[in-house]
Amino acid sequence: MILRLLVVIAFLLTGCSKEESDKPSPLTLTKDHACKICGMILVEYPGPKAQIHYKKGESETFCSTPHMFMAHLHPERPRNIRAMYVHDMGEADWDHPKNEWIDAKSAYYVLGGDKKGPMGEPLVPFSALEGAESYVKEHGGRTIRFDDITMDMLSPAKQRSPKH
Repeated sequence: MILRLLVVIAFLLTGCSKEESDKPSPLTLTKDHACKICGMILVEYPGPKAQIHYKKGESETFCSTPHMFMAHLHPERPRNIRAMYVHDMGEADWDHPKNEWIDAKSAYYVLGGDKKGPMGEPLVPFSALEGAESYVKEHGGRTIRFDDITMDMLSPAKQRSPKH
């Protein structure tokens, strides 16, 4: 009985690591990548960008993190997501982020603040809490996690509200 249980646990752990290894690599953005929501050419604008990869191999790119969340949180969107990436703004140049991609679900986000992205106030992603806290001290806003972000928060008026 114990041997069967160990085999099942080993199978489950192998399945998890295989899924992680099957995760697609982030795209290197070029002038050919446009935002799925607004059509803007991503490399022509400052601030963090985002991308979503689906299980059948398709991907979508976004000029801003709020646009990625609008797509992700929309009730009629497909849920067959394999990976989501955002720029790590603790490493990236605000005006010209390149390939400093991190997993969107593990990032720390700063909501609000005085920096603007192509669509107004961005959700600024960081790989480390310390980077997000440093950003808040310099630019304002507040730190939140991926699972705390709601469609309602994506409104600029909500980002400025101290009680939200």
